[in-house]
Amino acid sequence: MRTSTRLATALVATVLTAVLAACGSTVAGSALPAETDFRTLDTGSYPTEPINAHDDDPVLPFYEMYEVAAMRIADYVITAHDIDPQMGFGKRARTASAGVMPWALGDDTVMSGIAKKHKMLYGFESNGAARDTSVNTLGGWPSKQANNRLTATTMVFQFPDAERANAAAREFHDADFAAQEGKNQPVSLPGYPAALSHWRPDSPFLRTLLPHGPFVIAFLLSVDKPDQHALTTLAETAYAKQIEALDKTTALTDEEVMTLPWDPEHVLMRALNPEQLSSPEGSGQYLLVGKQGILHYSGDPLPSDRQYVDEQLTKMNAEQIAVSWGSYVIRTPDEDSARRAVTEKLFPWRTDIEAAAPPNVPDSACVENTRLSASKRYSCVLAYHQYVGIVSSNQLLDAQQRAAAQYAVFANTR
Repeated sequence: MRTSTRLATALVATVLTAVLAACGSTVAGSALPAETDFRTLDTGSYPTEPINAHDDDPVLPFYEMYEVAAMRIADYVITAHDIDPQMGFGKRARTASAGVMPWALGDDTVMSGIAKKHKMLYGFESNGAARDTSVNTLGGWPSKQANNRLTATTMVFQFPDAERANAAAREFHDADFAAQEGKNQPVSLPGYPAALSHWRPDSPFLRTLLPHGPFVIAFLLSVDKPDQHALTTLAETAYAKQIEALDKTTALTDEEVMTLPWDPEHVLMRALNPEQLSSPEGSGQYLLVGKQGILHYSGDPLPSDRQYVDEQLTKMNAEQIAVSWGSYVIRTPDEDSARRAVTEKLFPWRTDIEAAAPPNVPDSACVENTRLSASKRYSCVLAYHQYVGIVSSNQLLDAQQRAAAQYAVFANTR
């Protein structure tokens, strides 16, 4: 027994000696610092918790679920740049729900009545052009500036079934064609005989619709001068690409719309939300989309240079993008991708001048936006795990406080 006790004591002493020796030695590698305590940061008056911090996730009323469905389809709608790379400028996008139709389809009051009659569920509209100028779709047949060679509005609407989609497409076309006071002529597309199209011989525009299963695909297209052949060629290219994109997803029943997940991975919940508003807003204020979906919003609220926005998001391997009242959260696949957004300052808009980073906020940087296209004077970017946050303000201190608050929201999101 005494021998066993002496052996045990010696073993303990040996272990303690080894531990103490290790404490004074140098070990290869570097220690990971503890996460910054967000309570020590200057967050101003901004919230530091997500809107679901103390409650369950927001439950949307049934009528707002059609907005969620419209955001979902945005990732399967082509941009003008997809139709022709010359159309590099985005001009805005919006969801369509409750039968409220875009002007690009024709008289919006008339079109909305037809959509409601045939129980349209949801839709999406995207605009683009070869120059940073808009198409005027108010007051009858569209018009544009003469130096804007190419323009395209892409529209996709879903109806409960193919029968109602066919009926709606026919009524959309007939009502718009009749409204042109005999000035327009029907146009046939050889590759798409079911398409319903018309143009005005003294105008460079074509309006065309095609039922595709329970969907109606529509385009308002223009070329540099009245040229029916060029318009039909552009329309057939647009249809081919849109059908290919749309066939990668499935239509939804009315019941399925009601059960769509709303921010299941809490990407939007992670975005700074000063007013704590939770209703989806598909014109670009409060939404969640994938990388294809966010490109539609070049022109409003993102800069109109759609190709540059795409390049910046591609560099950080963006997977999902949340827009929250002027703030952005981008989910990337890993921490390295998120950090690259900070080290390379991958803002979706062009920047020129560095500004002071928010004090004590790790993995962050700020810039001063001097270009006229910038909506705010200062912007800050920060990385938190695989997430990127971007905030902006006209005052540097406010931008820094927003960045600190965004860090806190990241840290507080479950």
